[in-house]
Amino acid sequence: MNNPNHIPQEEFERIEQYILGHLSAQDMEAFELEMEGNELLRQNYKEVKALILGVEEGALRNTLDNFHQEMTNSEVDQTPSKKINAWAWAAAAAIALFIAGAVWILYPSESFHSRQFAQFYIEDPGLITAMSSESSYDFDRAMVEYKSGNYQEAIERWEKLYQSNPENDTLNYFLGSAHLAKEETEPAIAYFQKVTQLPEGRFTDDNYWYLALSYLKLGRMEDAVNALYKTDHPLKEKLLNSIHEQ
Repeated sequence: MNNPNHIPQEEFERIEQYILGHLSAQDMEAFELEMEGNELLRQNYKEVKALILGVEEGALRNTLDNFHQEMTNSEVDQTPSKKINAWAWAAAAAIALFIAGAVWILYPSESFHSRQFAQFYIEDPGLITAMSSESSYDFDRAMVEYKSGNYQEAIERWEKLYQSNPENDTLNYFLGSAHLAKEETEPAIAYFQKVTQLPEGRFTDDNYWYLALSYLKLGRMEDAVNALYKTDHPLKEKLLNSIHEQ
């Protein structure tokens, strides 16, 4: 991957390894601590992450353009690969700490739960979409829209798939995620709650985390705490402590 000229090559490679989840746990923790106190490193991290995401989405869009236009309605691929969460939630921790002060300064009149939501919420980064079969075309096309910030387009595409597969945890989870990103909290809660009624799967921890944040956004603190106790999200304890200290 091409390195922006202003980022030292060694640092670029380290950031890239962090984002892709290739660092050891010890090195990842050291990187996070360094990023918390280093504004330049945070900026370089954001630039490299945007570059990696752009490459991924560009490749996917090229693949999508080559698919047959007469494709019939397809079922959701049940086995998409979840993007490595380590870099996403590590970034969330660093960014949450970095913006905490700014949140209080910019929104002093907002309620506690609104400020906490603003501090801890970072949308799910989405799935890596490989377009390995035609059956995943519609789902992956919606995922591209979601990751590009076109949440309504993603919702409309996923809802068509949902009509024929309402028990799919992937669809429910990402429909909830897209609605929450659009600040449509009640619909998000409905989809996240549906996931909790399905067999436990790869989205269980993340689903309870976003369900908790949805409750928090509405000021439903008891429900938020109950959902937090059911997730192993790395920011769980920090948010619980913040709620209990209010």
